[in-house]
Amino acid sequence: MAIRTISIKGTDSKDVALQAKEALKDFETKFLLFFASSYYEDSNPATELSVAFPDSKIIGSTSHSEYCNSTYTNHSVSIMAMDKDSIEDVCVKVVENIREEININESVKDMEAYFGGSEEIFNNFDKYVGIILFESGAKAEEVFMDRLGDATNILFVGGSSSAAENNISRVYADDKVYEGAAVLAVLKTVKGYDVLKTQSACVLSDRKLLVTKSNLRDRILYEFDNRPCGEVYAEVLGVSVDKIKDYFVSNPLGIVIGDEIFVRTFDQIKEDGITLHCGLPEGAEINVLKIGDIVADTKQALDNIITYQPAGVINFNCLYRTFEMLNEDLTQPYCALFGRYPSIGFSTGGEAFLGHINETSTVLVIK
Repeated sequence: MAIRTISIKGTDSKDVALQAKEALKDFETKFLLFFASSYYEDSNPATELSVAFPDSKIIGSTSHSEYCNSTYTNHSVSIMAMDKDSIEDVCVKVVENIREEININESVKDMEAYFGGSEEIFNNFDKYVGIILFESGAKAEEVFMDRLGDATNILFVGGSSSAAENNISRVYADDKVYEGAAVLAVLKTVKGYDVLKTQSACVLSDRKLLVTKSNLRDRILYEFDNRPCGEVYAEVLGVSVDKIKDYFVSNPLGIVIGDEIFVRTFDQIKEDGITLHCGLPEGAEINVLKIGDIVADTKQALDNIITYQPAGVINFNCLYRTFEMLNEDLTQPYCALFGRYPSIGFSTGGEAFLGHINETSTVLVIK
């Protein structure tokens, strides 16, 4: 078996690592990916897993809630272990202080050089894929993903850390824990990979809204079409301005490019603007969206791409989608879709796919 997935609830991180070691005792783990409830942060799961799996590269993130195969849980750790039958090699890099002005070209060159250079990757592009985990508190994903796309042709997918009730947000690489950082892992897969995303959203109004005033760094939107954004948003929805907060999740914003929709969701009304979970630059054109059937849309997206038995599936599922499924009692049918494969996932603070997005499920499929 090339990939194994397990879900563990332990008394602390050491207990989780011991259970994982026992569950994977006959498996030669080369790369280990984990999503751990921030409940375990005080005892540092990365350190304990590194002790249990000293010959494995390890990356991970804190999570609000976790997915494993057909199960939705919280206060748990979801683990995916890969061996040499699924990946030939993996390179892990950490970029710290991502809120500051950074140059990621050096890190990218180091990762490409690890595999023999950009020409090797270009000639075997269908084998190389990147996973990226952001510590969400930095709020730097938009700029980072833009620069990453300029620096390399490797496709990176992933998500931003989330937190349980203690509000602790972290990312991990090998035995270390990080804040304000991005963890990158480039995998050279044995049989290749696929990537899919589904936002379970469609265009509510064909009216295009132009962002005329925003603060991209702090994710604050002020104006559409040179008018207060809340006023215009209310106008599109046909509701009063004092009611718009009730529609932030059910009617997010979307950058629409052909058949692709890249979702941005309002968060909170702030003085004369509205904060976003993903920033919008001035000059962007958006549509107001409406959320559809999450289970049906996800099934269609999975079935369109996964026409084979994959080695493993990683689901970066927006926390807002999780909230919506919990409200509608949809976690069981949703998880059943992923129970068809060895799979793990977590409720993210945003998703990475050709940029920073949210209210989306971005899925990496290892063939």
